[in-house]
Amino acid sequence: MTLPDGQTVRAVVTRRRRDRSGTWWWYAYQLTLLGRVDTAHGPIPQPHVVDLSAPHPIVQPIGAQDDTALDPPPQKRTRWRVDVTRDGRRLVHRMDGAAGSEGGSLATDADALRRLAQGPEAAVMCAVRRPEAVLRALPEPADDSF
Repeated sequence: MTLPDGQTVRAVVTRRRRDRSGTWWWYAYQLTLLGRVDTAHGPIPQPHVVDLSAPHPIVQPIGAQDDTALDPPPQKRTRWRVDVTRDGRRLVHRMDGAAGSEGGSLATDADALRRLAQGPEAAVMCAVRRPEAVLRALPEPADDSF
């Protein structure tokens, strides 16, 4: 990534998407900054991750790295986390919600719909960041595969 004064810094790119006009690629990235925490034994370094975004050419791949995995087609995007509850049911979380654990499995839109279509005995939605509004807005699948 190129800073306004011409310096460069390496950051972890987490997502790429085009703007509404289709002209620019915007990159979501995480930059780790080193801060300091004061302790009884003196200050210690403390890393802090900051989520930011910037357009190309400010953000560019390093060398010949393949960045096609950053914008998979909609049917392959994993936007859901599925946890198993104590009673064996599946709990569907939005990836942008803090209620989902770090564990569980990732799911595409079709996978999340398939699980929820099995009924509340098999899967339920997160009560904090309810995914049904997002799932309801999705177009109907092209085939009857679920």
